[in-house]
Amino acid sequence: MGGKPHPLGLIIGLAGAALTFYAVFNLLSSTGCIAILTAGGCGAPAVPPTLVLPLGIILAAVGAWTGGRMVVLAALFEAIGLAALAVGALGLMPFMPTFPWLFGIMFCLGGLVPLFGGVALGRIGAAKQAQAMELMRSGTRGIGTIVDVQDTGVSINNNPRIVIRMRIEPLDGSAAVERSKTVLVSRVAIPRAGERYPAFFDPADPHKWMYATAMDGQAPAEVRDLFARAAAGSGGGHASAPAAESDGGAVAELARLSELWKAGALSDTEFAHAKARLLARIGG
Repeated sequence: MGGKPHPLGLIIGLAGAALTFYAVFNLLSSTGCIAILTAGGCGAPAVPPTLVLPLGIILAAVGAWTGGRMVVLAALFEAIGLAALAVGALGLMPFMPTFPWLFGIMFCLGGLVPLFGGVALGRIGAAKQAQAMELMRSGTRGIGTIVDVQDTGVSINNNPRIVIRMRIEPLDGSAAVERSKTVLVSRVAIPRAGERYPAFFDPADPHKWMYATAMDGQAPAEVRDLFARAAAGSGGGHASAPAAESDGGAVAELARLSELWKAGALSDTEFAHAKARLLARIGG
């Protein structure tokens, strides 16, 4: 959920946070009326908070999804926390005076996590993007062939983290290098040994390297050339042809994808992308 928030998402999300503040404040303050019900109780709010609360949460979720991002999530937490603190400051829960303070502080502090966490993630993403752009601009270019793929045993949303070892043949004819890194990949597009990709690396730093798996329509001519070389199996001066994939292996892989799709483990979009990738790899 990184990137710059969208104004429409912010408006919807902040409206939801405001409604949530109203609902939480009235719900908590109403608990102080229980002891004085015999004396007439408290006046009911104009709009029932039990109806406003779910509406506020829904609007906040829609706002975050529309483009409000981490700002809306933080605002929702802060609205709940500030509502509780207001109840405590006004003494509206006399029989549990510490509860609104503890509850409010907990949510106010919790609201700082997505806000500052989002900023930190955004900075990390920007730094990685800047490094990638620098590698593409001034790094050594070549065609990388995957020589080994190892599963780390860790997965996020059913997508595995793997260790890729790649041999990169520079286009300038210099000696090939081997690089490795741990990456998170789609469960329907796990790289295999023998697959080839455009690669960029810093000869002086083995940790600074990257490989490209997709190309957009605005890619410069040199990047298009790298993808063409990788697809054609012709890299630098020491390039070797990619490992051939047997028809039997392709059929088995397609059958496995079909089973996952029928079982509901893959969406229609995921299945279509995985099938297209498999057919492209075997030249279908």
